Amino acid sequence: MTKTVYLIGLVVVALVLFRVARLLVLKKKSTQQYIPLVSALELGTWTFIIFWAVNIFFSDNLYYPYLIILLAIVFTMMLVWYYLKDIMAGYLFRIRHNPIKGQLIECRELKGSIRKIGISQLTVESGSGQWYRVPYSSIINQQLSLKSMYSMAPGETVIKVHLNTIVDPGHFERCVREALALSSWCVATKPIRIKSDPQEEHTMQISFFMLDPSFHALAKLRLTKLAEQFHKVTP
Repeated sequence: MTKTVYLIGLVVVALVLFRVARLLVLKKKSTQQYIPLVSALELGTWTFIIFWAVNIFFSDNLYYPYLIILLAIVFTMMLVWYYLKDIMAGYLFRIRHNPIKGQLIECRELKGSIRKIGISQLTVESGSGQWYRVPYSSIINQQLSLKSMYSMAPGETVIKVHLNTIVDPGHFERCVREALALSSWCVATKPIRIKSDPQEEHTMQISFFMLDPSFHALAKLRLTKLAEQFHKVTP
């Protein structure tokens, strides 16, 4: 009876601890790299709990050794499948879509730019700057679109910002051109195009040439803040 109580307590503690650990790790981009470690610890903990439970309830039975062997085989097969399915899905994904770093990917549950193309997962940066590790097996069968971030010319990027209806587009355009010309990530000698988005109301499309694709999140943040400043000063 005492062992059973300890087992139930361990299950409750494990559920709470790993739930909190996942939330803390996912909270910041700098700690998201530890997600695989948390997952491995969680898998090991639940494996230990299951074997301990079997030992508590079935250790007196004659088939106990065979049950332990069966559990070990099942867990090994599940572990192999857990890693192999993402590797195989990644192989098929790369053949089917030929993804490139910097491309914009959009599907039912995902939208952002590709930052890393791994063996078993894709690292995607959302519009808010958050980085996500996406297993290939979760997107291999989804309908998705891949677009070049530089859709108009090599090295060119497009950023959308929302404007208040009473903001003067001409004044906003002049401020954007000045901000881009003074920035360290825009090629000022290349064309800068600013126009209304035909698909979204009160939205401006800003296209310009960037020195490095890694500055995309910074550029979007700066231009969005510039638009927000217009909202504050506009009566």
